[in-house]
Amino acid sequence: MLRIYLSNIIRPQLSLSVRHFATKRRELDAVIFDVDGTLIDTVDFHAKAWHDALEYYNIKSNLSDVRMQIGKAADQLLPVFATEEQIKKYGKEISEKKAKLFKDNYLHQIKPFPGVRQLFELIKQRNILIALASSAQTDELEL
Repeated sequence: MLRIYLSNIIRPQLSLSVRHFATKRRELDAVIFDVDGTLIDTVDFHAKAWHDALEYYNIKSNLSDVRMQIGKAADQLLPVFATEEQIKKYGKEISEKKAKLFKDNYLHQIKPFPGVRQLFELIKQRNILIALASSAQTDELEL
């Protein structure tokens, strides 16, 4: 029977997770990690890219309000800030602009959270399979 541990680690819990894997016997066959905001610190960068894209299309937004929406798909995020008419007219363009701004302006600044490498090394030592889950675009993950 394959037992899978679904993990959504946040920074304060990361050191606890490292200790858990360092001290426990192998009880797991695999672990699945979300990438954005869990393993790598991307939330603020996605928020900035969305904010910049919205501003480009003269859609007013507050960066902290945009940050609160990170994790939602574009079809859920855009209605929070844009009118139905704006979404119909520019929705796809805004999403594409956000993706371009993210890649061009922020992707090179992204770093993993502290302890991620150490955690992966411990998991690998225990011969536990690691899977990554993400809604990020493939070219963003490859970097």
